[in-house]
Amino acid sequence: MRTLYIRELSFHTPNSLARMLHANIDEAVRYIRLLCAHGALKLRTNDDEKEYDALHDAPVHGSYQFVYVGLVSVDDLCIIVYPKYLPEVDDDSPGEPVQRAMRQVFRVLRKHGGSYSDISAMTEEGMRANGRLALMLMLLEMYDEYGVYENYVKTLADNGSGEINWERTIASNLPFMSNGRPIYMDYKTVESDQDAADFVMRLHRAVLTECSKFMQDSGLASLLALDEVWLTDAAVEDFGDADFVAYRLDRERAVQFVTWKQDVIDLLLRYVAEDDSTVRQETPLCLGTSSFYHVWEDACKVAFDDALGKRLTELGVELAEPFDAMDGARLIDIIPRPQWTVPVDDDEVRCGDVATLIPDTVLLHHDRAGNSVFAILDAKYYTPELGANVSGVPGVESVTKQFLYQTAYRKFVLTHGYGRVVNAFLVPSAGDAIKRTGCVRFPGVIADEEPPFSNVVELYALPADMVFDAYLAGATLDNVELLAVLG
Repeated sequence: MRTLYIRELSFHTPNSLARMLHANIDEAVRYIRLLCAHGALKLRTNDDEKEYDALHDAPVHGSYQFVYVGLVSVDDLCIIVYPKYLPEVDDDSPGEPVQRAMRQVFRVLRKHGGSYSDISAMTEEGMRANGRLALMLMLLEMYDEYGVYENYVKTLADNGSGEINWERTIASNLPFMSNGRPIYMDYKTVESDQDAADFVMRLHRAVLTECSKFMQDSGLASLLALDEVWLTDAAVEDFGDADFVAYRLDRERAVQFVTWKQDVIDLLLRYVAEDDSTVRQETPLCLGTSSFYHVWEDACKVAFDDALGKRLTELGVELAEPFDAMDGARLIDIIPRPQWTVPVDDDEVRCGDVATLIPDTVLLHHDRAGNSVFAILDAKYYTPELGANVSGVPGVESVTKQFLYQTAYRKFVLTHGYGRVVNAFLVPSAGDAIKRTGCVRFPGVIADEEPPFSNVVELYALPADMVFDAYLAGATLDNVELLAVLG
């Protein structure tokens, strides 16, 4: 299987894809049709600047864009779509840094989605492109947790090594009496022997071996850090046609009451019921997401110890009035809400509560010297370009909301004496250090603030691997890294 690396958000035409895939135009059009149907490619019908590729300077109308991060396997071709913040690489030889980054990305996707099988072929719209890859991953993941499906045959033996069955021992043997106490010279034991001829066990081994071989041959095992599973030389076809195998599985399912074994049988039924050659030819095998920005946002929440969901009593701050009386309130709950009213006679009657501002991440930082920072951070999955031409930056709505967030927390900040408010956008980068890349003001619209409040929204580029390492470990960045952002 050939592996091809393509950058997220890159634009392509049928001719350029045909050259890249080393295929003729008809094959390229077929690939485009399949990838569009399953959410990896998207046809651009306009020149919307929000849907940009910083490396593409030609008109994009009528082009196809990869709006996906992950892998897509079609026939004997595996397309790896790497995140847009990584530098552009050679399609066939990406180099170790990008391969290492993609291995981390897949670990992050697994943690974010719960398991590889849960995220397999999921698009932003929630459509499952193909269950075949998900099925194989689920079988391998269950094997990691429970092992091979096994049945044990329990038999009674004379004087065996198993547990003594006292009921059968007393009923079958006469005791020798010593000082009024019975002593049994012979006893019955319960022996549990694995049924080596068990049909489902042998089938399970063959399926696991076949799934693992596919992962190894396709290169997915290396990317997903999957161990090789080789349990048998038997092929799945050796067990009979699909109808016969399904009949045997259904019989076993009817007498099996262990939940995980029931699940394995159900997965095996699905596996043997599909014609593998048809599935592979007509449907891409997908593992990834078209909403990688959600992953970046969640990773930043963990890395910066988001306090929005914490109760006020858990913030490590000595609460002052009126916040000390807000029993059970969370930091997000103290943001004011818009108030709607309706006219009634000559008065205004207030309506119920409506949604309000919700920041991405709030970080409260205190050091031993008594300095304190109230940081309002917004994770943005952008690749900004700042200069004579500005592109790939948060829009005016995001900038405006960022200033409104500090206004919403004004009372809390002043009441508790925070020395500084930090307002910042956080974008991913392929660098090895946190870098302040710019800032944005909104003069004439957002009024100037007095300290401790900020009159700018800072823009920081964070090493994505550093943030994702923290996310995978469920840990906060260390103080040195935090202070690079908090100043």
